Parts: sequence; structure tokens; C-alpha cells
Amino acid sequence: MSLFVELVGFLASAVSLVLWWPQAVRVWRFRHDPSGLGGVSVSTQVLLLANAALWAVYALLTESFWVGAPGLVNAPLAVGTIALVRRARLPRAYEEAVR
Repeated sequence: MSLFVELVGFLASAVSLVLWWPQAVRVWRFRHDPSGLGGVSVSTQVLLLANAALWAVYALLTESFWVGAPGLVNAPLAVGTIALVRRARLPRAYEEAVR
């Protein structure tokens, strides 16, 4: 594979990583504040996780590392985001159910 093609793959992977980083930082910053997590969609994070898994399988089948590389970071970010958002929202959902 040419150096140019590898460079394009690297840049595409870098953009994919940077794309979700602000969301992960916001979730981490507001992990104890459910109101700060109001705009975070758990279903979007589940889709991100599924997307990362599918690209990883595709990368293995085509032997193209850069296609699957973003999933190495995005999948754990999605899992962490889902866990933190659900944990932050759990007490509020419980309180509303008790009322």
C-alpha cells in the first residue's frame, strides 16, 4: 500500500477519534450531574459501539488497520459513556418513580 493511502487512512482515523472526544470529556466532567448530561444520547452511544464493532470486523477481513483503528478508542469511550450516563441518571429516575 502506498504511503499516501496510509496517510489518508491515518488522517481519517484521527478525525474519527477527535469526533467523539468532546462528548467523552463532557460526560466525564458532568458524570455526577445528571442535568449536565441531558443532551447525551445513550442510544447514539450504543450505535457508536455497534459501528466500531462492525468496522473492526471489516478491518480484520480486509486486513486494513486504519479502518478499524478508531474503534480501539471509540468503543471503550462509548461503553464508558453509557455506564456514566446511566449511573448519573439512575438516582433521578428512581426518585421520580418513588414520587
